Amino acid sequence: MDWEAHIECWSRTAVRLLEVQLFAAQAGTVPEHDVAATGFFLLSVQGEATVSLSGTVYSTRSAPLLHGGKETELGLMPLDNEFVCYFIRYQADSLFPEDQESFNMPYAFTPYTLLPLQEKCQAMDRLWQHTAPLEKLEAQTVFHQFVYEVMRQIHSSAQGTSRPGVVTEAIHYIHEHYSEPITAEVLAGMCSCSTSYLFRMFKSQLGFGPIDYLIHVRIRRSKQLLLQSNARIQEIAGSVGYADVYYFSRLFKKHTGCSPQRFRENNKHTVQNNPLHLLKSSIVSGKPVSHNDNENYYQLNEEGDASMFRFSRPALGAALLLCSAIFLSACQTGNNTGKAASEPIPTSTAADSEAADTRIYKHLKGETEIPVKPQRVVSLFHLGELMALGVKPVGATTFILNNPLLSDVSDIEDVGSTPDAEKILSLAPDLIITTAPFAEVVEGGYEALSQIAPTLVVEQYNDPVKDVEMFGDILGKQTEAKQWNKDFAAKIKESKEKIAPYIEPDETFSILNVRSGAVFIYGDTNLGGNIVYKYLGLKPTEKVEKEVIHGETWEISSEVIPDFIGDRLILAVNEGAEAELKKVDKLIQNSPAGKAGKIYNIDFNQFLFSDPISVEQQMDIIVNLLAGSST
Repeated sequence: MDWEAHIECWSRTAVRLLEVQLFAAQAGTVPEHDVAATGFFLLSVQGEATVSLSGTVYSTRSAPLLHGGKETELGLMPLDNEFVCYFIRYQADSLFPEDQESFNMPYAFTPYTLLPLQEKCQAMDRLWQHTAPLEKLEAQTVFHQFVYEVMRQIHSSAQGTSRPGVVTEAIHYIHEHYSEPITAEVLAGMCSCSTSYLFRMFKSQLGFGPIDYLIHVRIRRSKQLLLQSNARIQEIAGSVGYADVYYFSRLFKKHTGCSPQRFRENNKHTVQNNPLHLLKSSIVSGKPVSHNDNENYYQLNEEGDASMFRFSRPALGAALLLCSAIFLSACQTGNNTGKAASEPIPTSTAADSEAADTRIYKHLKGETEIPVKPQRVVSLFHLGELMALGVKPVGATTFILNNPLLSDVSDIEDVGSTPDAEKILSLAPDLIITTAPFAEVVEGGYEALSQIAPTLVVEQYNDPVKDVEMFGDILGKQTEAKQWNKDFAAKIKESKEKIAPYIEPDETFSILNVRSGAVFIYGDTNLGGNIVYKYLGLKPTEKVEKEVIHGETWEISSEVIPDFIGDRLILAVNEGAEAELKKVDKLIQNSPAGKAGKIYNIDFNQFLFSDPISVEQQMDIIVNLLAGSST
């Protein structure tokens, strides 16, 4: 099916919600057979059933969302009494015959995140039960949001890439629901993962937690409302998710340095003629004012503790420069990459001539024209990868600049924890490289970055070999990439030879991380696991192999610690985790590794990153520990 064309049909057709029904097998309300008179969606939320759409049979376990059009024959047979589904009928008034054919097409789809669709169905069902026109009108609005979410996930899946990561999905959910009560548990449930895993992914990919980012979004949106409207402070507080206006004011002052009213008075004159305020991300979509009845929610979630984000007054020079960039970009025919905004003025030098040559590069957001030999690169995540190839970017985020294993970063500009588009623009880059999560958190998103310079959204492999190959291709450093990988292979061989005299073939290894209030076990990807298990080829315990490397175990309770620890233990104890270590230290010391005195302490912060330069140094640390402290 041509999904682009189908989505286009939805975008230009008047569609009206006709009915929302909740069917349950136990209640005996599930229809066995029907011929649809209009278009419909069927969303399975519990249990399993087989569904026939005009003779094609689907299982709701593998395809929980189904769509049918007028005269689609629907057959539904629950396989247990627990089956529950929503049935949503709609009317599409198409102006074109081909659009009507698209709406009549039956299909099944497997959403990669089901919770947002279920939530919208619940809201539609609740509103549809009312007879008042206002609730009916709101149900129509929610239906369009439901369709958008369906099409968004279909479009993402149709691009041929893997499903978005949990961080990207959580960011999208925050953008859509920032005015509502959101906890880490809600976000984790939406992403079908644990809260500890979600925090781990946010921390490793962005350098801060999900609630930190939620606060950032709310404060940023409140600043926009203060400058772009005359709404009362109390209204603005409610519209960004804070029912307590006094708490909102204290939080706003903590993160901006002034009260909401003072911020409005000091900055409102800067809104006019500032094109940066036109580059709005998805969080700027209009939302009704929403108030939270739980006055204690925010204090319980410790939002006030997240002080990493600081907001500065817009730079007028950068704004005017961006205005010029947008104007020049608009003048280009058939080119939407932003090339004209960043292309250097031609000169007679060979270096500039080489830099002006361009090529098409395919990445997660499509195809973009980029310089063959970029000269001024801004990298929002991959700093060590660039430096391993002898390329020093002109700008990078606070998170990766704080990597303790990278040296000589003093002349790289810090573009912020959440990247500042104005700061990036002031660096006049000819190429911006980002991951999907960082592209989402920038004000204005990927589109804003693309207006500044050609922008690539690349995979986050966390594998130095793959990353070096990818960046060698992007930067025109293929020769350097091959040499680095060759040297790295030699380093692995040398490291294995160095530890071989000290390691018995059947010895097992474990990696444990003790944090304040929690204990984590690692597999073969993080905290040196890639080095221990993949590169050095050391043996994990059977439980680590089964439940961590090939399973989903991450956080463990103290009583099962001995089950995971092998003959040797690599231990990282976070700052502030002294109390937790005291609780579990006896268990660790009574393990095989503890009794043999083969516990090796590492610095968590040194092993947080997985770029090529960091991995090389981490390997040296582990090899020296194993060879130097063995008897």
